[in-house]
Amino acid sequence: MIYTITLNPAIDHIILSNKPVELGVTNYYGSEYQVVGGKGINAGVILNNLNANVKAIGIMGNDNKELFLNKFNEVNLKNEFHFNPGNTRVNYKIKHLESHQETELNGLGFETKPKVIEDFLKYLENNLKADDIVIATGSVARGIDRAIYKQIGDIVNNKSALLVCDAANDLLKNALSAKPYLIKPNIEEICSTLGLELKNDISFEEEKKLIKSLQDLGAQNVLLSKGSQGSLFFTKEGQVYQVGIAKGKLVNSVGAGDSMLAGFVYGISENMPIEKTLQYAAASGAATAFNEWLASKEEIISLIDQISVNKK
Repeated sequence: MIYTITLNPAIDHIILSNKPVELGVTNYYGSEYQVVGGKGINAGVILNNLNANVKAIGIMGNDNKELFLNKFNEVNLKNEFHFNPGNTRVNYKIKHLESHQETELNGLGFETKPKVIEDFLKYLENNLKADDIVIATGSVARGIDRAIYKQIGDIVNNKSALLVCDAANDLLKNALSAKPYLIKPNIEEICSTLGLELKNDISFEEEKKLIKSLQDLGAQNVLLSKGSQGSLFFTKEGQVYQVGIAKGKLVNSVGAGDSMLAGFVYGISENMPIEKTLQYAAASGAATAFNEWLASKEEIISLIDQISVNKK
């Protein structure tokens, strides 16, 4: 079983503007739509679309849970969330695609009750089995300790399961002591996590040093996301793979990184060779970026052959 954990889900209210947004004046927009999200939920949907044995779990607000539950039912995604009093946060994302302008207003949502967190961790401990894969990803809601991914990682390790983590700053730094099998940062997230100044241009040798720092702290394998430049995969054995990109029109970048992570986890869950696993990762991320929401299996597979993977 693959478990995707979301401890700060969101409802993304997408507003498509006809022209760039100006502050301090009345703006008009053409269309809008809502999607349910949270990095773990996004990864869960992609894995489910790929027919993996996956369950989305975590914590969400009780007062607006129906939008999530209806979507889970619609896409046949197995789920078991713990419900906290209050609302799950709502994020407003105002987009002008022509100019690539995107303005975000992100909500805070509920304050998590200690009993809800305790019940969630007990659920994980009671249900996790050897060789399961746990994806712990994204931010955490108010009231949740910043060492939560370390706590989850300890449970995962005690059950001889596999931890995959996609986070930043102290959330990631705490998780690293649990020696996650995979992390998926970008350069900005690495620098903020390590307390380093972000540089505009960074060489491959500098990238390798940053990755080594993360591995020294506990990361096993690192998938370095580089946006339009593709990605680099650094193995715990010291090998490096350059991963290319697929061609297409960017529609919505939300969920692309989560889809990339899901594609990778799908590959390892199916015992694919690392090259094929990295193709699935890149194709899943690209296919979602070319969609209004999250990619289908057919859309992902259609891009596989476009993805180059070369050992550096």
